[in-house]
Amino acid sequence: MNAIKADGVPLVITIFAVIMGLGGTVIGISALVDPTSAVNFVDGADDLATSWAGRNLGLGLAMLVAVAMRQAGAYAAAFAGAICRELSDVLVEFNVAFFVIMLIEIVCLAICARAVLMPEERRAV
Repeated sequence: MNAIKADGVPLVITIFAVIMGLGGTVIGISALVDPTSAVNFVDGADDLATSWAGRNLGLGLAMLVAVAMRQAGAYAAAFAGAICRELSDVLVEFNVAFFVIMLIEIVCLAICARAVLMPEERRAV
């Protein structure tokens, strides 16, 4: 697993990013294929469900690209996007699960941003 870990980014964040990336990608593709599979789908809201699917697919792919790039800055950018996704979900309907995931993403963003700003000789984790 260390072969995909970025300098300064703990392995647990890499694993979390892979899970978030795969989850967002799978959820996004499935809702693009069948909009009624979107979370909290409302009859007649196919366009909204398709937009939701694209948002999840895009952020899932961004997370997977960050893992593939093995750069702390790419992780930080992907987590910033994921936080915005969760924030919009929390604002629309407060959900403890979305809120907890958003807090985890905020911590991950802070750690990745720290890795970007840290001198290179101190990045090894």
